[in-house]
Amino acid sequence: RVHEILDCGGLSRTDIIMRDGRLFVLETNTIPGMTRTSLFPQAARAAGISMSDLLDKLIYLAIEGHRRKKYYAIEN
Repeated sequence: RVHEILDCGGLSRTDIIMRDGRLFVLETNTIPGMTRTSLFPQAARAAGISMSDLLDKLIYLAIEGHRRKKYYAIEN
């Protein structure tokens, strides 16, 4: 939800903590690490998604997002 509220494109990672049953957003990182030891690929692996499949999905989403953008002609 934070990703949508901030209108982040593509990929982001939001760090949160829970205190007294309430969630607190610490920060949103729009360029999370993509090394084998980074949190985003580790989370994907834990969900059964390979790095190859993860990258394929991210590329697909980027292409689809680009296709949906509206462009306006600029007249000279």
